[in-house]
Amino acid sequence: FFYHQWGWGGGAWQSLLSSSGARRGPWGGSWHGAALLMTNPSRGSSSPAQPQEGKKRSNKPLKEWTLIVSPFGQLKMRLPCHVTVRPLDPLRYPDADRVFVTVSGVDRNLHQGLDLDNIQVKYDESRKEMSIISDSMDSKASVDVKTPIKFDLDIRTSGSVCVKIEKIECDNCRIETETGTSILQSIKSHKIHVQAKGGKVICLGTLHGNADIHASAKSSVKIEKLQGTSINISTEDGLLKMKYLYAESSFLSSTAGDILLGSIHGNTTLQTKTGNITVDSLDGCLKASTHQGAIDVYISQGKKVDLKCQKGSITVKVPASLKAYLQLSGSKVDVSPEIQLQETQHTFKDGHITITGHMNQKNEREKWIKADTQNGAVQLQSQSWFQSVKLQVP
Repeated sequence: FFYHQWGWGGGAWQSLLSSSGARRGPWGGSWHGAALLMTNPSRGSSSPAQPQEGKKRSNKPLKEWTLIVSPFGQLKMRLPCHVTVRPLDPLRYPDADRVFVTVSGVDRNLHQGLDLDNIQVKYDESRKEMSIISDSMDSKASVDVKTPIKFDLDIRTSGSVCVKIEKIECDNCRIETETGTSILQSIKSHKIHVQAKGGKVICLGTLHGNADIHASAKSSVKIEKLQGTSINISTEDGLLKMKYLYAESSFLSSTAGDILLGSIHGNTTLQTKTGNITVDSLDGCLKASTHQGAIDVYISQGKKVDLKCQKGSITVKVPASLKAYLQLSGSKVDVSPEIQLQETQHTFKDGHITITGHMNQKNEREKWIKADTQNGAVQLQSQSWFQSVKLQVP
């Protein structure tokens, strides 16, 4: 087991080594067994890597650790500062048995005011758990970690700091933040749990796995592409926006935020109270409901579609070649002349109109679309696939 740590503090270089047997350091002293902290006695001497006076300082590394670990383990972080986690370079570290930890600061003032000894970095071999813990680090500091690509993640931060996870593959990925931003880029995990209490959740590239994402207060969720078996995402007052969704079963909800989706596939349930629901392209089954919001859906290859509003309007867009049974109900129902309904029926009751009919087929059990709004209008419009692609939200 090899453990190496260095940091710049008042010109001092610190080294922490552990191995079996007693050894002697370059400046005298010895260590045996677990570890002994060695400090350069020439504290006043300068070092080539020491920050130079008068130069503009950006994000400078202040302290680093290198640990030998099991290729399959877990990273646990409890920090009040910015966090970045990314995988090791597999070409440089084919055994995937290292973890590198770097604490950085933005300038010398941060360095002087930052107690680097207050961060706990250790690896538990029996539990195969790498832990990085501190409750009093400066929020402007950052901790950058490089782990084996198969490491599980359990990360919790406080305050308005940012968490960024890049290209990790694992069984479990758990991220909890407060008002800071969470950025997940190209993550592949069996279970993905993200919780935000006021900050943003941003997913870049493909998020692959069974995702459970909850964003409270004004937290928003924006996802480029999500692929999994079971998806559960909720917001309160924030926007829920996704460009591509491929899942067997998805449940997306928001209290007051809008749900804005691009291309979705599979069985999907959408719910809001006052937020609007927009789907640029549906291939699969959809159940969408809102109390005061509006619903706008393009159904490219829908199977069973059930849309319900209390006070909002519903707009259903379909290609002219779509095969489906339709039941449209509202205070007003408008069917585009480009759409030819067969065997239509009209019923009126209490200021409510219901129109039923078939599009290009008569088997209503195979594919159907139902749109019902209590106090709004229903529009059925013709739209080609090419038009839907051009209109999709970037």
